[in-house]
Amino acid sequence: MNWTWLLIRITGLTAYSLLTISVLAGIFRHIPRKKAGILEFHQVIGQIALLGSAVHVYLLFFDHFQPFSLTEALVPFMSPYHRILSGIGTIALYIFIIVIVTSDFMKAIGRKVWKKTHYLVFPLWLMTWVHGFYLGTDSKTEWSMFLYWGSFLLVLGASLYLGYVTSTKKPANPKPVEKRMQRSQM
Repeated sequence: MNWTWLLIRITGLTAYSLLTISVLAGIFRHIPRKKAGILEFHQVIGQIALLGSAVHVYLLFFDHFQPFSLTEALVPFMSPYHRILSGIGTIALYIFIIVIVTSDFMKAIGRKVWKKTHYLVFPLWLMTWVHGFYLGTDSKTEWSMFLYWGSFLLVLGASLYLGYVTSTKKPANPKPVEKRMQRSQM
């Protein structure tokens, strides 16, 4: 058995699964009255997912079938093994680093910049889905199809929910229109 390949797959699938859980936790933070503890969970799981992604890349240097050089692993589209799909994974890793680092420095960069940057998690997640689903050697197995398509539907549904909640959110304690009109006439 090729233990390196097995560890590459395990770390990749684990990092993907943890990223999915972190994305879902970030989305469900918007559920009224269910915020306690979710933010910290979301942050910790995201950081562990990034660590798992780094180990996944590190193990590529030791693969017996297709060992990667430093350039092939860190420069998008330089891999001789499925150049496009590997490049998508590399770009996703860099976006992941940006999301985590800007989250750690939210106060320094400002909430507005952080929020715009944080929305990169959606294309990041989709890129990891594409990378894992199309590049994974076991992606056609039943358990893998269940993992990828199940997580896809969960994130899609949660994202639609987030869009609905944010579009229908009413401002806190709005002033009646009549009072505002009376004040403007004075």
